[in-house]
Amino acid sequence: HRDLHLSLRRQRQMCIRDRDICVAIDTSGSIEERQLKDFLGEIQNIMDQYQDYNIKIWSFDTKVYNEQDFTANDNSLEDYDAKGGGGTDFMANWRHMKDNDIVPKKLIVFTDGYPWDDWGDPDYCDTIWILHEHHDKNKEAPFGITSHYDA
Repeated sequence: HRDLHLSLRRQRQMCIRDRDICVAIDTSGSIEERQLKDFLGEIQNIMDQYQDYNIKIWSFDTKVYNEQDFTANDNSLEDYDAKGGGGTDFMANWRHMKDNDIVPKKLIVFTDGYPWDDWGDPDYCDTIWILHEHHDKNKEAPFGITSHYDA
């Protein structure tokens, strides 16, 4: 019985570890409602482009909120409730992933690019930063790939 329990637990962890994409949505106080709508629209566009996907989405400020899984069977973010409003702590994302054994193939972070401290763990997973309307179009995250989003 104990061996079966451990085997099932390992399989569940492997499924979690095989997560395709995680998306972290910055919902700190500096993010305007319009930017949040743009973020969700872009994520929906990603979902609409693929017939098969496995995306884990959460919002964050100084901690992670409302983690949800979306697959090809879930075709809309219409009811996703992004929470936040505090400061911007990018490390909250890495703490959350490490605490929950989440190792995505890619982490996509939608943000305005104004962390109050560290940008995160450059060695944990491949990271793509989407900087929304950042005043400095040459700004680059210290690791990963940086792309600028202009509405």
